[in-house]
Amino acid sequence: MLLHDVFHIINTINTELPQYITLFGKKIYILLFIVIFAKTAYVVLTFLPGDATLFAGGTIAASGELHFHILFVLFFLATVAGDAQNYLIGKLVGQLHKSKTSFSINKFISPHAINKTDAFLTQYGKLAIMFSRFVPLLSTTLPFISGFTGYSFKRFISYNAPGAAIWSFTWVGAGYLIGNIAWVQRHMFISLLCITLLSLVPPAIAFIIEYTKKVTTATEVTES
Repeated sequence: MLLHDVFHIINTINTELPQYITLFGKKIYILLFIVIFAKTAYVVLTFLPGDATLFAGGTIAASGELHFHILFVLFFLATVAGDAQNYLIGKLVGQLHKSKTSFSINKFISPHAINKTDAFLTQYGKLAIMFSRFVPLLSTTLPFISGFTGYSFKRFISYNAPGAAIWSFTWVGAGYLIGNIAWVQRHMFISLLCITLLSLVPPAIAFIIEYTKKVTTATEVTES
């Protein structure tokens, strides 16, 4: 199998999953793990299908060809492991950046972007890490920046793991529950778009609540 074929399979696994199940059999679980791990572990592979892969897996699980519980555990572990790898890469790059070598991260990421993300982590640390998985681009850049800026790995994992569980269960569960509805099968793109928008509601509400608390606290301090 050529490298081009491997890339094609990985990049289209969400849209052609039934065909790949026929082709690879039970080995499809390994392939699904690799896709999600690669997407979360390396910023340069952020274009790989994530949400849609989990949703497609849930859809197939509803038909009995794949097992829901295996998919959930598999995607959860792949996400946590991938984010940990991404964090460690960011930490290594951060150490190189601070050393007296000629390497500079500023060639790839602007100081403003780094400082802005660092401030975002400081202000919304727990919520940012837990729900970043639902936000495009932020899901893969935040673990890297967390490691780069020296954010505590223990705290990162403790917040990241619940987020990975919520993300995995949400998408696999959505696919399992509504994936076999005829309208959904005929309008898969629209269905994925709607579910993506709905998935942004919980983190949006959480951030609004947290922001309101901070504003209220700041106002009380000022008045006192």
